[in-house]
Amino acid sequence: MRLDASQGMAQLTKTLTAFREQAEDERATAAVIELDAGDAADAGGISDAVLPDWPGSVDVHTVNKWERALRQWERLDAVTLVAASGTCGGPAFDLLLAADVRIAAPGLRVALPTASGGFWPGMALHRLAHRVGVSGARRLALCMAGSGTLDADQARELGVVDEMTEALDDRISEILAGSPARGDVRLLRGLIMDAPGTSFEEALGTHLAACDRALRAATTAGSTDTDTGRGER
Repeated sequence: MRLDASQGMAQLTKTLTAFREQAEDERATAAVIELDAGDAADAGGISDAVLPDWPGSVDVHTVNKWERALRQWERLDAVTLVAASGTCGGPAFDLLLAADVRIAAPGLRVALPTASGGFWPGMALHRLAHRVGVSGARRLALCMAGSGTLDADQARELGVVDEMTEALDDRISEILAGSPARGDVRLLRGLIMDAPGTSFEEALGTHLAACDRALRAATTAGSTDTDTGRGER
């Protein structure tokens, strides 16, 4: 899906929810969002584009709906990828941090979400701490909010994006070609996300159960292949 990141929070919530539901209905193994600069790209030069404030004039109920839509997207049983280019509004920051894989074009600029002169205290802060650690999150939220935007190099340095490339489409195809099967995505993601707050001893049982499941699946697949070969002979 190509998403105009200059839309308001309520419309973005509806758009993201509809895309996530479509991916679920189609049992997709991957879901890709390409963040578009929207009308800002035509505002007399991308680097100087004036973007709408994020989250703008909304109430806490609208914020809650947006955060829940992001959480459902984040837990989708498919690999989620966000590719960003141009100058993207505040929601780009949320979407990038909620995705499994984040790719930036060299000219990317991401508007930081701010409110009342400070960093917007949404769940992006929580994700940021998990992604880049407490030190990196403090640096960005407490020291860089006044800068307004992150360029591609800053976004990569801070861990907001994973990599930068001039060939977005080719890189997306390469990543999706190596994606795990649909049934493995949620399991692997869950094990990874739980790791920072779980000791080795606490995690061992869960990982062993996952290993047992994988071994049984491999055995079943091997038996099926053998039976198929016998039938062909």
